[in-house]
Amino acid sequence: MTASGRSTDAARLAESVKRMADVVGVDHVGLGSDMLGFISPPVFRSYEQLPDLASALLPAGFSQAEVGAILGGNYRRVFEASVG
Repeated sequence: MTASGRSTDAARLAESVKRMADVVGVDHVGLGSDMLGFISPPVFRSYEQLPDLASALLPAGFSQAEVGAILGGNYRRVFEASVG
C-alpha cells in the first residue's frame, strides 16, 4: 500500500465489484467515473488510479477479460447494441 492509501481503496472497491458481480453477473457490472451507488466511496481522485483497481480485481478472482469488461467493455457493448 502507498502512503496515500491507494491500494486499500482499490481493494475495497474490488470487494464491492465482486459482490455486485456475484449477484448480477460480471457482464452487468461497469464503473462510472463518479462512483455513484457507493455509501462510502473509495477515494479515487483521478483516472491515474485505475491501474490500482485493475490490479486489485485480478486477485479478487476476475480474469483479464472480465477486468476489461468492468472497466469499460460492458459499457461499450451496451452502447454499441443500443445505437447499432
